[in-house]
Amino acid sequence: MVLAKGLRPAQVVSVILAVRLLSVFLVQTWYVPDEYWQTLEVAHKHSFGYGALTWEWQKGLRSYLYPSIVTVLYTILKFIRLDYPDAVVFLPRILQALISSAADYSFYKWTGKRKWALFLILSSWFWFYTCSRTLLQTLETVLISIALSIFPFKAGKLGYYEKESNNWVWLASLSVFVRPTSAPIWVVLGAYNIMTTNQGRLKLILKSYLPIVLTSSGALVALDSYIYGRLVVTPWEFFKFNVLQNISSFYGVHPWHWYITQGLPAVLGINIVPILWAVVNVIRRPKENKIGLVLLLAAALHVTVHSFISHKEFRFVLPLLPILLYLAQDVIVPWSRKAKKWQLYSTALVILVGNLVPSLYFGLIHQSGTLKVMPLLREAIPSNRSSILFMMPCHSTPLYSHLHANVTARYLHCDPSPQQTYESEAFYHNPQRWWNSEYSTRQTPTLVVLFDVLRGRVENLLQGYELLHELPHTQYPEGEVGEKVLVYKKIGSKPKVQADEIVQ
Repeated sequence: MVLAKGLRPAQVVSVILAVRLLSVFLVQTWYVPDEYWQTLEVAHKHSFGYGALTWEWQKGLRSYLYPSIVTVLYTILKFIRLDYPDAVVFLPRILQALISSAADYSFYKWTGKRKWALFLILSSWFWFYTCSRTLLQTLETVLISIALSIFPFKAGKLGYYEKESNNWVWLASLSVFVRPTSAPIWVVLGAYNIMTTNQGRLKLILKSYLPIVLTSSGALVALDSYIYGRLVVTPWEFFKFNVLQNISSFYGVHPWHWYITQGLPAVLGINIVPILWAVVNVIRRPKENKIGLVLLLAAALHVTVHSFISHKEFRFVLPLLPILLYLAQDVIVPWSRKAKKWQLYSTALVILVGNLVPSLYFGLIHQSGTLKVMPLLREAIPSNRSSILFMMPCHSTPLYSHLHANVTARYLHCDPSPQQTYESEAFYHNPQRWWNSEYSTRQTPTLVVLFDVLRGRVENLLQGYELLHELPHTQYPEGEVGEKVLVYKKIGSKPKVQADEIVQ
């Protein structure tokens, strides 16, 4: 590729770090609740002694591996008395950006240090959008990418290869504990490794796979069981609730083809063109693309398994990004060696612009209000005796990880239960009745946060409040999520709500 000639390792690392750290400050929008409620809120509660835990942490569905890393960071900040709100908010994202940078460099090495591979991974809009977010899928993708870079792929005869390294199994095992949904990828790659190993299949299983899986799994089960206070195997609990009991369907149901028709096209963006080219190339010439065939089978099984699960999200296919971009660069590189200079520059420009537009829109504009409101709430809190009510769909904002103030915070719950209606559903059915029940025996909240679509239904409840802030949120409101986020502040006397009435 003519855009980057003769890059040395230090230069590559510098470029990767610059792009990933840039994402920390350019991506200023809310994506999904799990970015905060499955990592930062958990770590904040353990580090600072106050916070909120969702139902998953009561049932044992989540591993404490990732939150424990953030807990260490928060504890250090607390110990050296530098736990300022901005530090609490940004340092975990900076840490994740650094971890993602390691994955990007591993991807670059995996491809044979091809410059087109570096360009594709750095320009990918969805990876830029998620690489510095504290999502479990982000860490899962990192572990998969690094594991793939040391995986013993074989394109020729077995006798040509020296003793294999099985260190990838450690990372594979960790990724399954972070998100059990990565298992389909490792089923295919593990089977391939067993079939092509030069160590002896039984020896590989008994002397490598089994000890590594038992050791890593045992350590993580011990960590989770210690913190939960009981024996917990989080991948099993995750599978039991989300698959066997289909609890995930409470958060939305999608058709079986959703990942093919919507999920992957949106995540891949403009890169879907070279990826489809690569898929066709692998299918047409499987013997010449043995590694590509294995990767394609792993991606296909991942999509197939996830397609049987009724609840689907874009981020669930994020771990496929390094696999699919590897396939893309594997067809672009041979083409680029014969292409003319203007064709190279035109292709690079189209890919760059095609990724830059969604990166900037989704990173700076779409769903920005629920994140930008948090520092404004911090400033509006008169004292620790204040209280905040979030009259919004559950988990629409971060909470204590961004407030970093020990105040009473009330939000609508949506714990899944087949026998009863969510609290959030009950609220939206009749806000007046919910309000009267909630505040019949105690002071009304100091601050109220809501989307503008709700304003007309609760105007009588807010007669004693004044509008403090009106923040743009999205150009595409849907359901109970509006175009703007509104903040109301109570007029008159200070609230009498006690500071220890924190939602647990």
